[in-house]
Amino acid sequence: MNTLRGAGDGMNPLPEGRLSFPIALVAALIVEVVLVVLVASMPPNPVPAARHPQVTRIRMLAPPPKPKPVPPKPLPPPPKPVQPPKPHVPPPPPIPKPPLPVPVPKPLPKPVPKPRPKPVVHHRPAPRPKPVAHQVPRPVAPTPPKPQPVPAAVQENALEAYAGSVHAAVQGDLKVPEMVKMLHLSGVTELALRIAPSGQLLGVSVIRSSGAPPIDRAALAAVRATRFPPFGATMPHHPITVDISIRLRTN
Repeated sequence: MNTLRGAGDGMNPLPEGRLSFPIALVAALIVEVVLVVLVASMPPNPVPAARHPQVTRIRMLAPPPKPKPVPPKPLPPPPKPVQPPKPHVPPPPPIPKPPLPVPVPKPLPKPVPKPRPKPVVHHRPAPRPKPVAHQVPRPVAPTPPKPQPVPAAVQENALEAYAGSVHAAVQGDLKVPEMVKMLHLSGVTELALRIAPSGQLLGVSVIRSSGAPPIDRAALAAVRATRFPPFGATMPHHPITVDISIRLRTN
């Protein structure tokens, strides 16, 4: 075992018993420090974690944005309706204004007649009465005797003879119009003639048409142009109706 010496030249070496105690003390301190460090560096015992209640979390997610609607294609414009042309309506005729009332002249006031002086009556002798002339009565014309009644047979014969003369006169006055000649028309028109006892035509009408208006018009014109004779003594004294048939031919 080595001995320690002092720093100075005249020091004596320490005895061996005194030197071992400080070394042991230092070694004990070092061991204690090492133990403390080891204890401090050891991990603590794990503490069981406290149990928390299980919580379910619900997360509300925002819905995805809706797709933008695609605008529909514009439809072609409908064809414009063709409006028919408006009929030309003539303007209404102007309403004539009522004539202005003619002012009625006020009657002039009648002049008040001046009172005339009363005539002075002179007393004259009364005139003598004139002799009354005796009036001679005029002769009364004798009343014509009433016509004797005509037998029916005689009157009927007279009517037939008169109707025949009327038919012959109208047929003789018939003139064929140019249109009838061009179209080569022909036909028979039946007419009713109303004739007075003097022979005057009172009226004419078509009983049955020929089917051709030009022929009917020609027949009516012939009747109106004819002069009829007066009735005979054996005929009635009132208007009669005579039916005749007028035939028109272009051949």
